[in-house]
Amino acid sequence: MIARVTAPCVYIHSACCHLLTQTRISLHFLVHTPRLVGDDDALSVYAPFRCDTVQCQDKMMLMWILAFGWLGIVAGQQSIGCFKSTSLEPDLPVLVAKRVNSPAECVRECKARYYVFSGLMNGHQCYCGSQYGKFGPSDSCKTPCIEDPSVFCGSDEAINVYSTGQKGPSPPRRVSIDNYKQDSLEVIWQPPDIPNGKIVSYTLKATALESSASYPLPPIDSEVQGEFSNKTTILGLHPGTKYNISIFASNAQGSSDPAYTIDYTQIGPPNKPSAPKILDTSEKTITIEIPQGSSENGPLSYYYVVVVQPGTVPPTGSNITYENVDRAAREGLGYYFTGKFEVSNYAEYKRFEVGDGRMIGGYYNAPLNKENGQPQIGVALESRVGREVQYAYSDLTTGTHKIQIRNSQDNTASAANIILWVLIVLLGLLLLTSVLIFVMLRKRFQNVRMRRLPEQQELTLQGPLYEVDNMGYIPEDVPERANHYQDLKSKVWSIPRNFLNFDPNPVRHGRFGSVHMGTVQRDAIPVAVSVHKISDTLLKGSEKRKMLRELDVCIKAGTSKYLASLVGNCETPDTLFVALEMPPQSLKMRLLAARSGEHFHHEQILRIAACVADALRHLESLKILHTRVCARSVGLTNDWSPKLMGHGISKYALEDVKYARWTAIECFDNQKKHNPGVVWAFGVLLWEMFSMGGTPYSNLEMDSDVEEALTQGYRLEQLRDVPDPIHEVMSSCWLVDPEERPTFDELVRLDTLSMVPITSITEPYRPELELN
Repeated sequence: MIARVTAPCVYIHSACCHLLTQTRISLHFLVHTPRLVGDDDALSVYAPFRCDTVQCQDKMMLMWILAFGWLGIVAGQQSIGCFKSTSLEPDLPVLVAKRVNSPAECVRECKARYYVFSGLMNGHQCYCGSQYGKFGPSDSCKTPCIEDPSVFCGSDEAINVYSTGQKGPSPPRRVSIDNYKQDSLEVIWQPPDIPNGKIVSYTLKATALESSASYPLPPIDSEVQGEFSNKTTILGLHPGTKYNISIFASNAQGSSDPAYTIDYTQIGPPNKPSAPKILDTSEKTITIEIPQGSSENGPLSYYYVVVVQPGTVPPTGSNITYENVDRAAREGLGYYFTGKFEVSNYAEYKRFEVGDGRMIGGYYNAPLNKENGQPQIGVALESRVGREVQYAYSDLTTGTHKIQIRNSQDNTASAANIILWVLIVLLGLLLLTSVLIFVMLRKRFQNVRMRRLPEQQELTLQGPLYEVDNMGYIPEDVPERANHYQDLKSKVWSIPRNFLNFDPNPVRHGRFGSVHMGTVQRDAIPVAVSVHKISDTLLKGSEKRKMLRELDVCIKAGTSKYLASLVGNCETPDTLFVALEMPPQSLKMRLLAARSGEHFHHEQILRIAACVADALRHLESLKILHTRVCARSVGLTNDWSPKLMGHGISKYALEDVKYARWTAIECFDNQKKHNPGVVWAFGVLLWEMFSMGGTPYSNLEMDSDVEEALTQGYRLEQLRDVPDPIHEVMSSCWLVDPEERPTFDELVRLDTLSMVPITSITEPYRPELELN
């Protein structure tokens, strides 16, 4: 008996089932009778059947549910049509089964293999593919299917095509880890063998499975754009952790099932242990209490007890290990391991007697030699997994450097030694007092001299072109002036010292002093700056003049929307602090981060380039030449506005770059720089942006190789996703004749051009070729 539902009920779905459950109503169903009328195309005749009992209605409701489930299956195997196909040239290329009984079975076979379409020929042959209809439609699908003869399954010259419901590609293949670090894993993979269209991105997810961390580790996601991408580095991972790395590919229609690999990050050092506590001492031993250790970055394996002789400063790196007492004595080392035990034996060795003469964990616990003073004691922790070993060292016991004067017979100091030490202390105090008085008088004299200096004196600004590197406009024959800092007062903001804060640890050392990162309070708002700390007492007269010339370049440049400008200076009697705008990130770092999955707004590239051209046009109008144009000299604010850096003294805040790869062909032999050479470098910067931070001429190892290649006519090649009009702009920047290159008045209109999304990164980044 087959229940047939009337047309209006076919569309009711779950609401109908809900109605049947809530109310018991009389239902009429048509029950199939074996009597047929007419030919093969005639309809079956049905007789009415009344179902009034509760049991009957329950059974009928179950049949309804099964019927709707069948409808869902049918919807998933939607028939597309009949198309021309032969066994020699099938419309769908992959034969997956020579005998199937129904279209549903063929759909399952093809979807299991990630194909978008399935097709049947000759009534039972199942084909799969991602495209159909290449030979055109057909009306020859007349062979009945095996399971249901009322349904056609192609013929020997046609194929019935069905949609499998598959949208995305098949999973990526051969996923593996290529490089292991404590906080990152480099993942490589092969693209899906069935892309079902164009791959637009890969999404990776690192999920911690096992870790020594004391807190839950969140999953780390990373997305890589581009059809031809096949590796990335997942950053921000935890050391010594087992990760499940999943990756799935996406096309325009959907995403694939994920592929997996499982691997570990390298272990990190254990947590730094506390210094041991001294419980007791004797002539040859020191008894300590060892603090309990821990490790967040890998398993904790061993404890070590460290002995350090007086006057010795031992190394304490995470990769440093010490010798035993015998080898340390032979090599002249003042530190050694005197004992070792496993973590499981901590309770046994928590109270440890250093120097008791026993062998502990393969180390001789030698009696202590206190002739030159009491040794210091420390603790080291070891984390070990296979060949990976990391150490963490505690601070040494305190109070052990005090000089103790003992009488070898009765342990009392002699009167003569006491008097000698008192005299030494008194003389030392007198010497220290004298030095302090001298320093105070010297500073007071300098302050008086500074107050007497004239308040203002103009700098002379002359010359047709002001080159940032070495063409100054303060004449070399100007005599040394004690008030050279006073020249700045009329030109820049004098920052109050309490408005300036900076990290005492320098990020790099420039030509005139150290460079620090800091902030300046301007209009009650903290502004990120680089602070150049210039010592007046350490600079020679010629260096002071060069410093003033480069500082005056920043003064003359003034302020511009797309220029990292001079904020101001802060003076003390012997030090000048120069503060310049420092954007939170550089363009180069953002481009390189995009290679690791961070999002980069590719539609911003031409706008950024046009803004940089505007800044260079501003400098050119002031006859200031910028000789550091590259992606590292462009900063980015949080709203993606570029700020050009590297003019004047600000270039010392940048990384030390080998600029041969941005140098114009005519500037290799002639060290004289000019604005067409800046245009050449701008063209290379444009190429850097479209290559997502790639190294120019990465196939050429030496700067001399670059010069030779340029001389022979070699230029950077057109990138895959760079349209012809944009590449023509780049090429025009690299013309041999400087006069034929575009001007910055023309280059500021770059953002009027059109571009396409960047789908692949093909140029490698080789920092060793870019940085000194």
